[in-house]
Amino acid sequence: MKKISVVLSLIVICILPYSCKQNPETKEAERPIMKKQEITGPEYTSKYICPMHCEGSGSDHPGKCPVCHMDYELNESIKNDSTDH
Repeated sequence: MKKISVVLSLIVICILPYSCKQNPETKEAERPIMKKQEITGPEYTSKYICPMHCEGSGSDHPGKCPVCHMDYELNESIKNDSTDH
């Protein structure tokens, strides 16, 4: 009886990892639909932005984020509007 129990346990241990795998198409279909993050607010488009992109933050001048109090960083992703050459 003990021998049968050990054999059955080994079978279950060997089969279990294969039974848990999902079909890739099914896995993709079950994922929740995520909305693309909107990056049009001032926290992304200002000259100086919060590194955490806190909602409503951003400024045309250096300073601190009013939400998390981190120092603003120069936004490297916007075009330089100055006329300096």
